[in-house]
Order: sequence, then structure tokens, then C-alpha cells
Amino acid sequence: MKKEFILPKEFASEKLCDLISVLTSSVTTLAEMNEKLQETLPALAEELQLGRLSVVVSNPQNVYEPLGINKEMISYESPAGFNPDTYEKFYFTEENGFIRLKANLLPQIEWTDQNKKFVDFYVDLSYLLCSRARLMNLMDAVKITDSLTGALNLHGLQETVGEILSKKEIQNFSVVLLNFKNFKYINQRVTTDNGDIILRKYSMLVQGFLEGKGYLARLGSDNFLTLVDKKRLSEFIEFIKNVSISVNNKGTVESIKIDVRAGVYETNEETTFGDIMSNSAVALDSARHSRNKDILFFEREMLEKALHDKSISNMFLDSLAKNEFKVYYQPKVDLQTNMLCGCEALSRWYAQRLITPAEFIPILEQEGTIKNLDFYVLETVCRNIREWIDKGIEPVLISTNFSKLHLSDDHFEEHIISTLKKYDVPSKYLELELTELSDYQYFERLVSFVNKMKDEGFKISIDDFGTGYSSMSLVRNLNPDVIKLDKSLIDNVAAGDDKKARTDRIISRSIIKMAQELGIKVIAEGVETKEQAEFLLKNDCFMAQGWLFDKALDHDEFEKRLVTRKYEI
Repeated sequence: MKKEFILPKEFASEKLCDLISVLTSSVTTLAEMNEKLQETLPALAEELQLGRLSVVVSNPQNVYEPLGINKEMISYESPAGFNPDTYEKFYFTEENGFIRLKANLLPQIEWTDQNKKFVDFYVDLSYLLCSRARLMNLMDAVKITDSLTGALNLHGLQETVGEILSKKEIQNFSVVLLNFKNFKYINQRVTTDNGDIILRKYSMLVQGFLEGKGYLARLGSDNFLTLVDKKRLSEFIEFIKNVSISVNNKGTVESIKIDVRAGVYETNEETTFGDIMSNSAVALDSARHSRNKDILFFEREMLEKALHDKSISNMFLDSLAKNEFKVYYQPKVDLQTNMLCGCEALSRWYAQRLITPAEFIPILEQEGTIKNLDFYVLETVCRNIREWIDKGIEPVLISTNFSKLHLSDDHFEEHIISTLKKYDVPSKYLELELTELSDYQYFERLVSFVNKMKDEGFKISIDDFGTGYSSMSLVRNLNPDVIKLDKSLIDNVAAGDDKKARTDRIISRSIIKMAQELGIKVIAEGVETKEQAEFLLKNDCFMAQGWLFDKALDHDEFEKRLVTRKYEI
């Protein structure tokens, strides 16, 4: 015969059991916990003779609570009032914060050992339940928060945007996707630990600007996406242009100016999460490739260009395998003798139509696949040189272009040398052409590469000389064999006596004279008129290439030029 279970009075009351059951069901925040207490405490307060219960929570700032916590919540207050004699209990948290619970009995009820014992038990229970709620809250925060900066992570951004979309409020926000310029160099300058500190401080500064009326997400590395109140967009753009962060670098406080590139997308009622991510990314990518603007607003044409660029990128490797790239040779001429003295190897892409270098080179540079094309051209050049030697036709010095991206490969030099050995081509026939840029990421590596290749008998030339900021630095550190005067400096040298023509003549003459004194040869590219050629010859520039002499020639046409050699100008 089954016995009926009777709850011992000394164990717990049914009201307390009900209270615990309610408070442990799907409560994940302190605010929710307090609401539940307000709902359920009145039923238990009579047994406890409780007049008032409050909770004070104080916790410093941390990644998951960037503003910290410092507030008091009233969990229960009897309509009959309460005795001012307060019983308090402190609990310290691991984050150097604390939780303080304060209890008051009903009016006229004094504290005794017995009721204090019951209230103390309830206070301990409340602390455990509050701690559980806070732990649940932190667990939820971990899911949506970037652990380094305290900004939203991608999952958190998706949830936040989803909520905004469900409320049909997305049109109230502008999207700003940004990343730091040269963050890699900031890390090298102040160490990666300080780099992390900079990211954290930047996140705090941006969130401080937003004042809880916008959202910041970190999408990895130094990439941040911000949802900004449209009314404050202009103010926000000015803000991100002028952020500096101080860090302690080996005992010295350094102020780091944070320059950014940004893509801005203006939302509307039809905006989706996909629109936010793709359109802001397209605008940022346009800003990366802009020469004069670091912050650009999304335009539909940008998306069309991005789709076009993607199609070029997707076609490239297949076209390379099908030999749809052809190598052409742009002749170089000795202006003193009008004889062929060299050439530059250029690539042309025929895939149903002619895709111009201006169309595909920047895309391949961005994708990194330009390296594949560079070696395709080198191998074709070596194969052609071997063919001409075997036919008894003496080749000329052929320059081939190499992207700076190759410098990240420690075996770059070996790949070039092994390609020449494959076709038994002497290095005296090859000139390696480096584009003159102001942003070489591995300058020491570049110097090492040049020295190695010169030791192997290769000639080195710098392309587009005179158009960037690092020309003098490259000449001093690389000691090239040849510098190429950029076409932009040649176009106007014979164009009359206006200010621009006079300026270009002065610059060109100065570069030629400097190169002569350093023992460096000069070649002018883009020469199209006899007057330009005469100016160059008069000023001791003895080599040129351009349409005045020849367009870029295919293999068979150039072979004929190798035989005749002489130009009639």
C-alpha cells in the first residue's frame, strides 16, 4: 500500500518551492530575474514577514559589459511599508565587483535569530539565483560579442540586424564598413599586444560616440561595421577621420593616428542583411582602390564593376590553361642609331574578345593571381628566346614585369632562375622590370631580391619612374641598371611653351642628368612624335619605346624585326 508523501514543515514551504521553480525557468538576465521576483515574492513575503527587498549590483567594465553595471533594483516592497532596520549581505564577484542584498521586515516586526535565519537563507538563495541569471546573460553575450573588443561579432550583427528588420526600422540607419590603413605597420611599430589594445580602445571610442543609439560589430582583424543613426552620419564620418589612440610602447607613450578607409551604404525600407554586407563591402573595396578618397558612398555602378571584376577573376585561370594569353613584344630603339636594342614583353588576353591590360591587371593584382601570369609570360619569353637562338637569330634584351606580390615568396629568385635553366637561356637576355611604387611592403626583401638577381647576371629596371614618392629612395637602395621615364612626363615635352610643358621638360632633363651621373641608363616610354624623340636625344636620353617606332608586336612580327633591326624614322 502506497503512502502519501507529506512535505516536512522544517524542509520548505510550498510557496518557496514555487518561487524557486519560477525563478529558475528561462531567466537569463538580472532585469528578468527582478521582474520574476516582483511577481512571485508577495506570496512568500507574508511567511517571511518581509517588508522590502532590494539588490545592488556593481561590476566594472569588461568586454561583455562595456559600460559595466552599477544599479539598484527593488525586488519587493510591501504596501504596508517596512521597518527601516536593514539587514545587508555582501557577495564579491570574480571581476572585482559585488552584489549587495538588503532586506527589511514589516513595520513593527523586529529582527530575531529565527527570522534572520529564514531571511538569510532567502538572501543566499536570491544571490545564487542572481548569479545564475548573470552567468546565463554572460553566456548569451559570449555568443554575440567579439571577445577582444566587446563589439558585436558576426553572429551578433546578424541577430541585431534581424531584430531591426523585424521592427521595420532599418531605414533609420546608415552602414559604415571600415578598416584601418596600414594596421600591419602599426603592429610592427608598437607590437601586436599594443595592436590589440588599440583595437579595444577604438571599439570603446566608437561605442562611446554611438551612445547606445547605434551598433558596432567587428568582422575580424581591423574590420568594423557600424550602424549609425542617419541623422548623425556626417558627424560620425568626421569622428572616424580624427581618432588617435595612445599606447605605452616600451615605456614611452605613443599617440597613434588611426587612418581608415570606409564604404558607406544608405539603407532603405527594402534593405536586407545581404544588401548591408555586400553593398558596404563594394563601397569599401572602391575606397581601397581610389587614389584620392578614403571614404566612398555606395553607388550602383560600383556593384556592376564588382560583378565584372569577379567574372574576370573567375575566367583567368581557365584562360591561362587554354593559352588564351598571348605575349607581345614592344620594341625599344637606340635613338642614336635607330636600331632595335631591346623590347618589353607584354601580355594580351583574347577570350571571345580582347580584354585589355588596363581591365585585367588591377584585378589580378588584387586577387594575387598576377603572379601566375608573370611566370606564364616569363616562360613564354624563355621559350621564344631559345627558339630564336636555335634558328641563329640573336635575341635582344627582353624586359619582363614582376608584381611586388612575389616578394612574399622566399623562393622567388629560385623560380626565375629555374625557368631560365629549363630552356637553357642565359640571364644576359633578361631584364626584370619593377614597378616604382611608394608602398612596397617588404622593402628589405626587395633590396635582397635585386642584389641576388644582379649577381646572377640579370638587368634591373624601374618602371614609371618619376610618378611616385619613392623614386629617389629606390635609386639609392637598388642601384638599377635602367630607369624608365613615365609616359606622362614625355607627353608634353614638345607641346609648346606653356607652364606644364616647361615643368615636364625640366623634370625630364633633371632625371636624365641624375641617371647619367649615377651610371644608370634611361629609356623613355610612350614616345609618339619625332619632336619628342628629338628632345630626348638632345638631352642625352638614348633609348625609347612607343608608337613612333612600333606598336607591340606578336611573335612572328617581332621575329621579322629581330632580323631587320633598322628603323627608318
